Amino acid sequence: METLSTVASIAMYSFMGLQVDARRFAASGYGNTSWLAFALVGVATANYLWMCISRISHSMQHEVREGTLEPVISSMIRMRSYILGQSIRGFLISGYFMIGVLLVGVFVLKAPLVMTFETIGAFTVILLMMIASYIGIGIMAAGLILVYKKGDPLTFLFASITEFLGGVLFPLKYLQNFPLLWWFAWLMPYTYALDAARKVLLTGATLTSLPVLKDLTVLAIYTVLFIPVGLWVFRWGCNKIRAEGTVATY
Repeated sequence: METLSTVASIAMYSFMGLQVDARRFAASGYGNTSWLAFALVGVATANYLWMCISRISHSMQHEVREGTLEPVISSMIRMRSYILGQSIRGFLISGYFMIGVLLVGVFVLKAPLVMTFETIGAFTVILLMMIASYIGIGIMAAGLILVYKKGDPLTFLFASITEFLGGVLFPLKYLQNFPLLWWFAWLMPYTYALDAARKVLLTGATLTSLPVLKDLTVLAIYTVLFIPVGLWVFRWGCNKIRAEGTVATY
C-alpha cells in the first residue's frame, strides 16, 4: 500500500507541475529545470527522512505493546547500541521507497535529473548526512514515547512543519517576503540537506562544490549537537520507566 501511495503521489505532482510558471520557477536558483524534477527530489527526501524517523518511534511502541522491551532493558544489552541498531534498520527499509520514487520519476515520468556515478555518489553522501543530523531527534522522540506513551501527533506535526519550511514543493525564495518563516526555515537541518540534494541532482554539482560543502558542514554541526542530546533523552526515558515500573505499560 505504501508503494501504491507513493506512485499515486508522484503522478499527482506531475500534473500539478503543468500549472507552474516555468519562467518564475527558473529564478529559484537550481538552473533551467522542471517543477517535476524539483518536487521529485523534495518528495523523495522528505518521505525518506520521516519514514526513517517515524520507524524509530513505531519500533518502540511495538516493543512495549508486545512485551519485548522489558527483557531488552533488563538484559546486558547497551541501550545505545540497541536504539542505533533499530535506527539503521529503519533507514534500510525506508530506502526502498525512496529509490522507488526516484525510479518512477526518472524512467516513467521522465523527470530531468542529472544521474551520473558522481552525482549519485554525492546524493548518497548527502542522504547519510541528512539522516545523521536527524537521528538524534528520532532517538529523542523514542525516549519521550517510553515515558509519556505518546509521540505520533508530535512527530507528525514536526514533519509537516519541516516539509513546509524546507521547501519540498516550492522554492524557499518565496518565503523571503516573510522574514520570520525565512529565518525558521534556515534553522532546520532538512533545509540544507534538500538544498544540497537539489544542487547535485538538478544542476550536476559535486561534493567539491562550495555551496554543497557549506550545506554539508551545517549538517555535520547539527549531527554533533543532536545525537548526544537524543541519546541522553533516551537514556533518561529508560531510567525513568525502570524506576517507575512502567516498562511493560503503554
